[in-house]
Order: sequence, then structure tokens, then C-alpha cells
Amino acid sequence: MATLNVNIPRFYCYLRKEFLYDGSAHHNEFIQVCVFGVSSISGRALGFHVLTDNGAVIWRLPINALCHKINASSMPVDYLQFWDCFSYEITCTKFDRLAESRVKVHLKDGAWEGGQYMFTLDWYGNEDSEEAGEGGHKCAHIIALDNGNFGAQPNNRLQWFCPAFVTPFKEKPDYITNTRVWKVEREQETSTGYFYDSNQMHSQEQVNLYAKGSRTQADLSKNQTSCNGTQHISVTPALTED
Repeated sequence: MATLNVNIPRFYCYLRKEFLYDGSAHHNEFIQVCVFGVSSISGRALGFHVLTDNGAVIWRLPINALCHKINASSMPVDYLQFWDCFSYEITCTKFDRLAESRVKVHLKDGAWEGGQYMFTLDWYGNEDSEEAGEGGHKCAHIIALDNGNFGAQPNNRLQWFCPAFVTPFKEKPDYITNTRVWKVEREQETSTGYFYDSNQMHSQEQVNLYAKGSRTQADLSKNQTSCNGTQHISVTPALTED
């Protein structure tokens, strides 16, 4: 059974009131809400579940319906959430190491906006949510933006800050998107013995399983380099999406 709905770390903010009237009335008006859950319908924007301060529960609101400052300018939903949901199967995690971290978000128009990490949504259960490569999985970090809105952004749209550990980059690194997955169960002896030995030494090269849309083995072989005996393969740069 699909997950569809998950609990999230609840937070309090404002709901743009026009979303209670199908966009037809009460523009530039707000009510206070508690946001407590999220739904994931594959191919659609995230849907946030809220409890209003007058006792109504409203289901599946887009992220641009919410703000934490009344003077926040309304932004298009595709500026705030970069990718539609990848699956009906969704998880929510608040990572301890990232909790309360400051972060900058690279928005769709090329501008950078500061914010604070809240929690992370991630998907599983189908090819779109689990494959490697440019066409593969992305998570959505939920960020309270300094401009008063909320964002749901993938890793390669963010720059994180931690003064005790991080030296912020001034130019985007030329990191490359990984197209490989790793598997350890390849070939092994079959034995009735409780303990068994592997009598055959296999190649040290990892089995490469290539995602849809990634380059061919011949293309990848041209870009292999060696670093401490481990092979690395150059693929398409991250942090370059428009």
C-alpha cells in the first residue's frame, strides 16, 4: 500500500486565505494554521495538511499557500518547489546534523534566497524515485525562506552553512551527478557449511548499473580517472539547472 500521507514536524504559520475560496476571493488576507502533514501524489506538487485556528482541517495545499510572514510576496509554486512528487511512497526525516542550519536556496530565476532548514521529504518505490543520474531521484528539503515563504528544494539547489565546519563556496563547485549504483551481492559460493570461504577473487572494479538516459559505457570509459586505486567517472555537472 502506498504511503501517500505522512506526519511532518508540525509548525505554525499563515495560510493565504484565497486558498480557502478556490482563489476567487479574500486575496491578501491570512489565517493562522498548524501544518501537520503532507501528501504525495505522483506527478503533482506536494500537498500540505493544516489545522486552522477556527477548527477546520484543510487538505493538500500547495507550498505557496503557506507563509511565515504576512508581508511575504506571493511566489509561483514552481519557484518554491522545484520537482513534482516522484512517487506515492514518501518519507519524512528531520536530520540531526542539518537541524536549524542556515542555508541559501538557488531559485529558478537565478537569485539566491537565505533560509533555515526544517525537515526533508524523500520518495521511494519506483524507478523515478530510486534511479541514479540526472533523471533519477531527488529529495525535497523544506526550508523556511527569509522572504517569508517556504521552499521544497533538492540538494543541488542549496548551499549549507555551519561556521564550525563549512567554508562557503564563492562559486558553484563543478561537482558531477553520479550515474552509478552499487551492489555487493554478485557471485558467491553456495555451501551448506555454517562458515564458508570465498575461493574466487573477483575484479576490484565495481559493477556499474547505468540509469536511464545516462551515457554509454564507451562514453564513460573515456572519462575514467584513477584516484587512490578507485575509479571515478565524469558525468553531467550538478548545480547547473536553470
